[in-house]
Amino acid sequence: MTLWIDAEPDMFGISRRYEYCYQIGEWTWIWSSRVDECARDFGKLIDRLQDFAPDHLPVICLGHHSNFRYAVYPQYKGNRAWVRKAPGYGAFREWIQEYYATLSFDNIEADDVIGLKAEPGDLIYSKDKDLKTIAGLHLEPDGTVVEVTEVEANRRLYKQILCGDSADNYKGCPGVGDKHKLFSQERWNKPNNTEQKFWELCLMEFAKAEKLFERRGIEEVPFAHAITMARCARILRSGEYDFENKRPVLWRGPS
Repeated sequence: MTLWIDAEPDMFGISRRYEYCYQIGEWTWIWSSRVDECARDFGKLIDRLQDFAPDHLPVICLGHHSNFRYAVYPQYKGNRAWVRKAPGYGAFREWIQEYYATLSFDNIEADDVIGLKAEPGDLIYSKDKDLKTIAGLHLEPDGTVVEVTEVEANRRLYKQILCGDSADNYKGCPGVGDKHKLFSQERWNKPNNTEQKFWELCLMEFAKAEKLFERRGIEEVPFAHAITMARCARILRSGEYDFENKRPVLWRGPS
């Protein structure tokens, strides 16, 4: 059994914790990092997770420098373009790859790797709420284990398709927010809803919002825009990656 770790949110936080600004001349200041301190704290994190799950082999999942979603939706994560990584972040990542079992695939993110590889009985760890759109056993930072059912994972996913994600800079369906009336209705909350049903409900909302598209500067027709938002939101699942050609299989809706 495997403990799949989406370490990048922790890596970013740890690396920023140990960066320092120094004055080296009257008009000269530099940033520096203590990668050894980053390595120490990261090691403590993995040790703690391993204590919570001693029967699971930890595998650190890392994102590739290229991400297919940038081609799907050029604005994807555009709000992070100005976010500076700590000096030495690359060296920190290289250290992790040298000392731990790691896994990454071309053109996809770390959470996609987990979505593709996690199997029943495995554990998933991430500080990113998006991974709760993947069914399975999720290890929380305090050591508790939460089971996300397939229906609940799909409900979270399709809500995100409609609402968008400000952190990743995609907008979802115009006029739909977290408190939209659909999310309190019985048809959305049925315990046996299929993925096809959630998708149908999503498409209905995108169709209703068509008059808002021009006002929001959206050039796609509702169905095409729904597909674009879904490809931004959907963490890849088993069978959705072409390993031979090293690229995702673009999602076209539930079969």
